[in-house]
Amino acid sequence: SLKWTHAQLNGGRLTRQRRKASAWNAFVRAKLNRANETRGPGERYRLPAYISAHYAELQQTYARLSESEKKKLRLGIDDLRAMRVNIVRSNPKALLKDVNSTFNTMEKEVFISEATCSWVCIIGEESSRSATQRLPLSKLVSLCRKNIQDGLDNILQKNRLASKKIKMNYENYEKNIVEVYAVAING
Repeated sequence: SLKWTHAQLNGGRLTRQRRKASAWNAFVRAKLNRANETRGPGERYRLPAYISAHYAELQQTYARLSESEKKKLRLGIDDLRAMRVNIVRSNPKALLKDVNSTFNTMEKEVFISEATCSWVCIIGEESSRSATQRLPLSKLVSLCRKNIQDGLDNILQKNRLASKKIKMNYENYEKNIVEVYAVAING
């Protein structure tokens, strides 16, 4: 939605109302990074586990920091925030809807163009009506089936393969038409 996109581009409420950097958070972050330097990827401390395991030690060390050291920690966090790049992420639900509708439209267009091409190939030429007016899909399918049926009747009568009119069977075409009358549609 438009509101969601604006929030992503402008950073939303959280970036407009950014709070002052906390010296405690910067201090704990630095200690956690130092503790995790020697550990492997699967063995690293998570923040809550690290704080609960070393809370007393962290409190004592933080209490001994001077104001200038705390200010230095805050400035380090401010620099980190300034270097951080805000990334606009796409809305997955909207993206999924857009992709699905695009593929559905493309599928319909391909089917209509294939049906029109088949119809033009069967007829042999494009009439002025079909050039100026698009026919509905059901009408195109009906015309294709009628022309295929007429073509089958002409072939069967011309080669005297059947005395009666044979109805084209689309479900069992191979068994009922090709094997019985030795007539196959190519193209």
